[in-house]
Amino acid sequence: MNAGKMEKLAKMAAKEAVSETFLTLGMDITNPISVQGQFAFLRNLHYAARHARNVIIAGMLGAIVSGGIYAFWAGFKASAAAPPSASSGR
Repeated sequence: MNAGKMEKLAKMAAKEAVSETFLTLGMDITNPISVQGQFAFLRNLHYAARHARNVIIAGMLGAIVSGGIYAFWAGFKASAAAPPSASSGR
């Protein structure tokens, strides 16, 4: 078998493997526009999930920082409103 026939056989085997892989995944590669649409949907879903994760993280950090500031302010107000202690030595 010469190099040209081996290369042709390798290309046919690769095409068949890729075709079967996509078919196993439920994609009909005879309609490339449909496959592109499915990949575009998956890409958009990935970006949406990443954005949702970032929004949730930002919200949680905001809640933690706000809670810390509120606790500090409540403690400051309580200490400022408390009467001075009467522990003067006579």
